[in-house]
Amino acid sequence: MELTSLGEFGLIDLIKIPAYQPQQLVLGIGDDCAVLPFDQEHYQLVSCDLLIEDVHFIRNKITARQLGYKAVAVNLSDIAAMGGKPVHILLSVALPTDYTVEEWQDFYQGVDEICKKYQVNVIGGDTTSSKGGMSINVTAIGLVEKANLHFRKDAQVGDVIFTTGPLGGSRAGLELILQEQQDNLQLTDAERQYLLQCHCQPEPCCAEVEILNQLAGPALHGLNDISDGLLSECNELAQASQVALLLSAEQIPVDAVGCKAAEQCGHDGLQWALQGGEDYQLVGTMDGTQAQSICTRYEQITGKKLYILGTVQAGQGVFLQDDTGVHEVGAKGYNHFVSPKEEAEAAVQNEDAGQSLLQWRISELQQQEERQSTYRHDLQNHLACLSGLLECGQVQQALDYLRQMAAHVPLPERTVYSQRIVLNLLLNQKAQLAEQKGIELQIHCQNTELDFLSDYDISTLLGNLLDNGLEHSGQEHDAYLYLDIWLNSAGETVIRMENSCCDAPAVQNGVLSSSKADTARHGKGMGQIQRVTEQHGGQFSWIYEEQHQRFISQCIFPKIS
Repeated sequence: MELTSLGEFGLIDLIKIPAYQPQQLVLGIGDDCAVLPFDQEHYQLVSCDLLIEDVHFIRNKITARQLGYKAVAVNLSDIAAMGGKPVHILLSVALPTDYTVEEWQDFYQGVDEICKKYQVNVIGGDTTSSKGGMSINVTAIGLVEKANLHFRKDAQVGDVIFTTGPLGGSRAGLELILQEQQDNLQLTDAERQYLLQCHCQPEPCCAEVEILNQLAGPALHGLNDISDGLLSECNELAQASQVALLLSAEQIPVDAVGCKAAEQCGHDGLQWALQGGEDYQLVGTMDGTQAQSICTRYEQITGKKLYILGTVQAGQGVFLQDDTGVHEVGAKGYNHFVSPKEEAEAAVQNEDAGQSLLQWRISELQQQEERQSTYRHDLQNHLACLSGLLECGQVQQALDYLRQMAAHVPLPERTVYSQRIVLNLLLNQKAQLAEQKGIELQIHCQNTELDFLSDYDISTLLGNLLDNGLEHSGQEHDAYLYLDIWLNSAGETVIRMENSCCDAPAVQNGVLSSSKADTARHGKGMGQIQRVTEQHGGQFSWIYEEQHQRFISQCIFPKIS
């Protein structure tokens, strides 16, 4: 049997050896670090990584100093991914016969530079010769306060997904290294150096996780570092926590310079951000009710942003939502020993994934409504306690009590547009978005639950219809969007949307097209609407009325016999 038949993670699973002294372990194999007992307040963290020439680095494309720095950085990143602080490293190196004394000194200069920066001790290791390429193995040892230990399995339904920085810069730096004709890329010298730095000399998020621990405390849940790519790390979180991670394509922080390089190379910057790997940012989940305040305080302290990528939902897997719908994306990161056949199979996206995700969203809505009902039931008791505290002059205690109540306030009451829960969920989501954008939204759904459409088709059709309307009507001063769904006198189902729109839509060969520069990722919505409509025997039409500055789109479905 070949190793490619297993893949990297299958290979690891195959050789897991049981713990023969389990009392000496908190966690063995299965996360970024092993976790060992240490003292009353701390656990000890241990991790190792191996860097192989022509697999992880090309020796004549990276300076010896950068290589020494990176070899340590990728290991310190594992310590940070568990919530800890690095303390020691052991370094073992196999050197090829043509390695010079000057290179060896420069290599250790890089090691010393990063160890000094993060106050890490080099406490041992080994050196040997190599008849092949150079190999580097670093073992990192750290400490973590017990309250700050974070596992991949800690992600919870209701969390938001976040990352600590832009993604895709390292992949762009790798492309510069691999490009033989770099002069073809229209990049400044500063941009080139920035991208090469992203790939050749990454920074572990040791300071970032320390601040997150302080700000978020128990609200910080699952955590991972982005070594093999965002999708791969999210897949690990989802598998370990037995949840579904829903990422929004629009919220992925694509590195601006990396995206510029990607476009000039004929690639998609978003894909580099999702799959490129070696960014060594942290990706994690935190309590959705506290995320906004944590992000605000984080930016105030660090001057950097935390980027919210999506939400954690009931179910299993990793999903990406873009303007063409919801797609299951799986791991799709860098995986040693993966076969071409497995790569092809992993690229397949199917409708079943979208339908499954809809069911998880339904479950989420039901849970939210249950929390609202419980909160209303308990509200009278809370108000009585507040009244009692104020009558006794305990103003500060009353304020503290109010803060506790505010932390547990559920989402706002939802409007009942329809008795069909998927339709109601979708309409409420878009209503909330319209409110955030300051768009007047009116929805009327009369005498029909759209029973002839599947949940998936409702999400595709109405989701794209409303997204297009919200995007274009949101540009106006008196922005509005009206959606009407009804049965006409002939028994036909009519879905009509009207939205403000001062600019005429772009049309090519009689077909609506996106006005955005990135046509690869935009302009698919109207085609999806037409496809679903015609699939059910209906007719889709649209008109732009320049005089009234409004766009009207309409789907008419035949009477169901």
